[in-house]
Amino acid sequence: MPDEDAIELGARIRKLRSSHGQSLAHVARGTALTESFLSRLERGQTGVTVETLRRIAAFWDVEIVDLLARESGPKPLVMRSGAGPALEAEANGGLQARSETLIPKVGTSLQSTLYRTEKGGGRFEGFSHEGEEIVYVVSGAIRYFVSGQSYDLSAGDSIWHSSEDPHRWECPDQSAVTLHVNTPPTW
Repeated sequence: MPDEDAIELGARIRKLRSSHGQSLAHVARGTALTESFLSRLERGQTGVTVETLRRIAAFWDVEIVDLLARESGPKPLVMRSGAGPALEAEANGGLQARSETLIPKVGTSLQSTLYRTEKGGGRFEGFSHEGEEIVYVVSGAIRYFVSGQSYDLSAGDSIWHSSEDPHRWECPDQSAVTLHVNTPPTW
């Protein structure tokens, strides 16, 4: 049974496709995804990776945040545990973890993402982007890499770095929960 977030995401993608007057076949060709996958995605019947959302967003020249349910406005936001928009991140693009957006608002100057990474998982390909970030290990342990240098971090440890330096992480020995906060938002 599809969850409510998946159904809402699918509806937003279908609405965006329809607003461009495009068929599933047209979007499939432009994103290198299958029509079948896109159809299931629009019906909220499949998970989606961050990399897939990037491909879809790039196709329409929008930001990933435009595909996700986001509130706007100046009021404080309370995000209950497990209530943030979640993405299953798979091996595509070298990422194996579950992420949860903790600030689902458009126009914020920072992004906060909680990653739950199982033993043997992580982000295996280094990536970089504009800005800076801090990673805090909530539980477990990770090996974090910045510009090829590795740092073993345990619960309570944190690391700050320029986001322009290639970075990645892995959980070789145990699962971990990490909080990644970066500015400006990347998705």
